[in-house]
Formats: sequence, C-alpha cells, structure tokens
Amino acid sequence: APPSLEALPQWGSVCTSSGDEEGSLEQATSQERPHPPSFYCPISRQCMHDPVVLTDGHTYERRYIEQWLEHSNTSPVSGAVLAKQAIFPNHALRNAIEEYFEEVLSGHRRAVRQVTSSLMQRQRQFSCSSTLLRTVDSMMQCAVLVNADLSTEVVLKRIMEEAKTLVGAEVASVFLLDRKRRELFSTVNSTGGELRIPFKSGVAGFVASTGMPLTVQNAYEDARFNAEVDDKTGFKTRNILCVPIRAMGSNIGVAQLINKIPGGVLTSDDDPRQPALDFTPDDQKFFEVLASQAGAALAHQGGLMPERLQPPIEHPASPISPTRLSIPLVSNKVSSSSAAPSSRASPCGSGPSATLIPEAGGQASEEAPELSLAARCALVPLLKAAWCSWEMDTLTLAELSSNTPLSTLALYLIEKHGLIKEFALDRPRLVRFLAAVEAGYPETNPYHNRAHAASVLHFTHALLLHGGIAEAASAAADAVEDGARRSQLVVLAGLLAAVVHDFEHEGVSNDFMVKSANPKAIMYNDRSPNEQHHVAAAFRLLFEPGYHFLEALSQAEFRQLRSLVVDMVLATDMAENGRIQQAFKDMIDSRGAAPSDAAGDGAFSATTAAEGSLALKLALKCADVGHLALGWGSHLRWTSRLEKEFFAQGDKEKQLGWESISFLMDRDKPGASQNQLGFFNFVVSPLFRLLGQAFPRAGPMVSAVEANHQRWSEVQAEIEALG
Repeated sequence: APPSLEALPQWGSVCTSSGDEEGSLEQATSQERPHPPSFYCPISRQCMHDPVVLTDGHTYERRYIEQWLEHSNTSPVSGAVLAKQAIFPNHALRNAIEEYFEEVLSGHRRAVRQVTSSLMQRQRQFSCSSTLLRTVDSMMQCAVLVNADLSTEVVLKRIMEEAKTLVGAEVASVFLLDRKRRELFSTVNSTGGELRIPFKSGVAGFVASTGMPLTVQNAYEDARFNAEVDDKTGFKTRNILCVPIRAMGSNIGVAQLINKIPGGVLTSDDDPRQPALDFTPDDQKFFEVLASQAGAALAHQGGLMPERLQPPIEHPASPISPTRLSIPLVSNKVSSSSAAPSSRASPCGSGPSATLIPEAGGQASEEAPELSLAARCALVPLLKAAWCSWEMDTLTLAELSSNTPLSTLALYLIEKHGLIKEFALDRPRLVRFLAAVEAGYPETNPYHNRAHAASVLHFTHALLLHGGIAEAASAAADAVEDGARRSQLVVLAGLLAAVVHDFEHEGVSNDFMVKSANPKAIMYNDRSPNEQHHVAAAFRLLFEPGYHFLEALSQAEFRQLRSLVVDMVLATDMAENGRIQQAFKDMIDSRGAAPSDAAGDGAFSATTAAEGSLALKLALKCADVGHLALGWGSHLRWTSRLEKEFFAQGDKEKQLGWESISFLMDRDKPGASQNQLGFFNFVVSPLFRLLGQAFPRAGPMVSAVEANHQRWSEVQAEIEALG
C-alpha cells in the first residue's frame, strides 16, 4: 500500500530561508527519495492514472493490461496462466497517487519560492543559482513523471500551469515547431484547440526564429503582435513574456505568458522598481530558467517529444510483452551537460567537467534518465570514478541506471573525452543509436548482455586513456593529418567498437552456430558468424534514418573509423587469439627495444597503420575478458554468469541430439568455474603479459589479472588438499 502523506518527507522544508544554499542542497538530496514503486505500472513502467487490479493480485494501468489480455492469458509479472481475466478499479490507489504528487508538487513550489525569495533578499535582483536549478529541475521532473504516460500536451499543460503560477500570469501557452510545414503549432493555449501560425509570424514566431527572449509591455503597440486570436475569443492581451524552449541542442518552440498578475515569486508589493502588472527583467530571467528546465524535462522522456520534432523510433518489443504491443517504452537515457567539453581530456579532474549527470551549477539536459534524485546523485560518483579508475562495477551501474548501463556509460565517456565537440557528432542521433544498440543486447543472456558490454567499454576506455594505447596506436588513423585529432579518432573507434562488439548476441558460440546451420553462419560462410553479425548489424543500424551521428566526419575519416571498428570487433573471436597474439609478439620482438612514447616509459608506439590497428585489436581483446581484472568478488559473479550461459548452450545441444557436448557446456560435467586455472595458465596470462610488456601503463589491469590467477591457484591447491 502507498505510504500515508504523514509519512512523506516535508517537501516544503527542502530549501530554507536562511540563505545557506549549499546546506539546502544537501538537505534536498538527503530528503528526496524514490517515489513509491506501487505507483508504477509493471508493463509500461510509468506512473498510473487509472489503476486496476488483475486476478493475479497485481495492479496495472487499465489500457496496458487490457492490451496485454488481448494477446495473452498469463500474468505479466509472474507468467502464470490466469484462471480468470477480470480487472477491478483500484480507487484507493488512484486517490493516493493524486494526493501524493499534489503534495510533492506543492512542496517543490514552496521550495522554488523560498530559494527565489532568499536570492532576491540578498541581491535585490534575480540570479540563477545551483540550488534554484536543482529545485526547479526537481519540480519539472515530477511534473513530467506524473504525466509521463499521457500525451505531450498533457505534460506541457502541467508544466505551464506551474510556470504561470510561479511567474504570475493570466494565460500560459506553448508553440512547438513543425519543421516539415514550417509552422508553429499550439495545443496548450487559452482557446482549448489547436492554433497554427507561420514560423516567423507574431511574437512567438520572432522568438522561435531568433532564439531570443522577448517582453512586450503593450501588445497592441507592438507591430509583431497578431490580434487575430483576441478578435475571435474576446480575450484582451495586455502584455506578453515569450522565451524559447530548447532541447537536443536546438530550439523546439517557445513558451508564452500573457498578462502579468500579482502573486508571482518575484512580485514585491513594496518594490518601487516594479510597475504594477508589468513583466520585469527578473520575470524574464526566471521564466527562461523554467522554460529551459521544462525543455530538458520533456526531452528526458524521448517518447514525449512530438513526432513532428524528430524521426519516429521503433523500439524493440519489451521482454515483458508476448507480442509487439503498442506500449511506449520508458526512455532511460543519460543526461549531458550543456557545457561544451574541450577536445582533450586528462585522466582525472582536469578534463571536461559537468558531463552527463547534472552537478551543482550545471543544467540538466535532454538525455537524463527517468530516475529519482537519490539514484541520479548515486550515479555521479560512480561515473566520475569510472573515468579515473581501472575498475567499475557495471552490474551496480545497471541497477542505478534503470538497466541502461551501456548507453549511460557510453554517452558519459564520449562526452568526457570531448568527442562530440571534436567531431561535431549529432547528439540526438548518438543518443538514439546508443539506446537502440543497448536494446539489442538480450537481457536473457546471463553473460553477453548490456552490463558486459558496459564493462568492456570501461576497460577499453581505461586502456586507451590510462594505458596510453590511444596515443601509442594513433598511427592506425593515418588518414588524419592532425596528431591530436588522429588520437581522438582512435578513441572514438575504440569506444564504438566496444559498444557494439556483442550487439544482438544470441548467447551461443560460433561453433554452435556453424554446427546448427544458423542463418548467420550461412550468411558469413562459417567465418566468425557472431562477430561478423555484431559489427554488420551495428553499421546497418547506423545508416538507418535518424541514427547516423557520424555524418560530420569527412569521407576519409569515416572510412578509417569504420575499418578500425570492423577489424577490432572481428578480432574478439576467441579463435583469433593465437594468431593476433603471435603477430603482436613478432612485431615487438622485431623492434628489439621498443620505441619510447612521450612519457618515456618504454611503451610500444606504432609507426604504421597496421601496427596501430594490431595494438587496438589487442586492447579490445583484453577488455572483452576484462572481468578477469575485476576484484575477486566481481570476477566470481561474472564467471558464474558465463558458466550459466555455457550450460544453457549445452542444454540446447542435448535437445538437438548432439553426440558430443561442447567443452565446459555440459552441466553434468565440470564447468567454467572449475576450469579457470587452466584458462588462466594457457590463455589469459600469456595475453596480459604481452599487454603489460607493450604498455607498462596498463600495469594495474595486468596486476589485477595476476592477483586473480593467484587466487585460483590457491583455490585449486585447497581442493587438491581436501581430495
């Protein structure tokens, strides 16, 4: 049952009037907690508005469970067959949800008023602070969250009602850009219907086309004002405050307030600077903050953006649905700072700051996850540590990011490395591409899933940056003349290869695909069918409309990046281990003493594109088995997952009647967890010794592998002693 209102945190006390902003912010962080899970529909994972109880005892949003029952006679939660498919309204829960969110929103309003009042008292004019941004953002996120399962218009109306109350205005309206028709359209206005105007027409058109806010104190004396709506409705427009709404790096429309009234957060009856019933410069600045945060909050929910603003995205069916129901999936993309990153980054602290998670003083943006404040705050140190560290727990990242560890980490690293700015990457398309790739990692795979891909991505980042491989292998991008840009292209290729390296993995080996005549094996002539498919399918996705985020690259740069990604992914086939290791060893041996890099640590440095490519292949191969370099507990978790996936393949082989079950895949025989020592002795240690020999700065990863090797030796010794 949902908690009583008495048990909720005191939202009005989140920001005090003492003027201590940092203390208030810390208090807000500690007090705000996730909304009750019982408020969310198990199917849509959105807040419910018309909750009904199914005979399985669980509560669902009415329209989603009705769609479900049209296709299935099982429980969406347990999978059990339903004896009866009856639903009953849950009026108590519906009332509790409404009361709860009204109380939360009221608390946010009070907090905004208190923070703004404190700033005005100290400075006598409006100024934006980190506390105010956080407070307004929390209010906007809540307004989106409670209406996220409804239409864009409903969400916009709720947000604009908040803005109208806080600024003090009679009417609020929103005009969004219809790019195809070159018009502005509004369904959030005083008429109750849809209004359409030419793109550059009127006050709204001026703001939309210029991106500049505008205050008009006397509408009928301004040539840009169009009185047509007033003539039709009888409404009298006195003054107008209009500001742009930005999302995904561009203007998507404008927000308007019409006719100033008393009662706004910046209204002061005894302020001689403020003429009665006029919008002030402070009102304009404050409304810009509200509009900016509203645009970000809307863009957090990719499905909320109007179809006219971006290409439609067909998401893969959610694992919960038995068929492709018309259920919008929750968009859980990571946010990114509006601050442009520098093109270069140092390992810790001095590179691009404010990246994907809003920090104090930073502004939330369009890709932020639909998470509680507590979860978002927990992600900040995790991602910062990931940038600096050789180890990351991506299973925990999956839990904190609503199971979007890959897109969360990928966007963070791409932003932090300065790649979006360096290569003018199309951010909306990048976000869309990462989300689609992540959806292509089956959650049913115990091992080859999105958390594994995120782990490989993190180790690739660590090897490129901390291990010095990006600089050492920069010759691989010989089509780029500028040295710094060449290294950055290598980083982009490495991260992209890691992201897609197991895309659409079926949880079975190449050998299984070949023996079972899998269509992928037939298509790729039995040669690395898994890896061939991973990289081919990823590039097919990239070339689909709305996904090609690399279009700003020159033809030569794109061809080189594609070649590197293809070669790196194909090299992850375990059958290629011996050949690649021997080729790399021969290359080093032929050098004698390896040329030193700029750091003077004796590291290998490629002099040709072929040498650089070989170094990148070795790096991704090591990252692909990176769990061997995790702490002992994390390593054991991944080993258990791998064993489970192996046994699942063995079960399939038995079902197919194969006489011989693949090595390590017969659950009736010792599995991967009981053969780790041999794996380390003959495969892992030679690989990582070669890595450490060529790249001394990768020593922490090599040492971690050696430590786990030693632990397995001790385990084996204990087993033998007991036997």
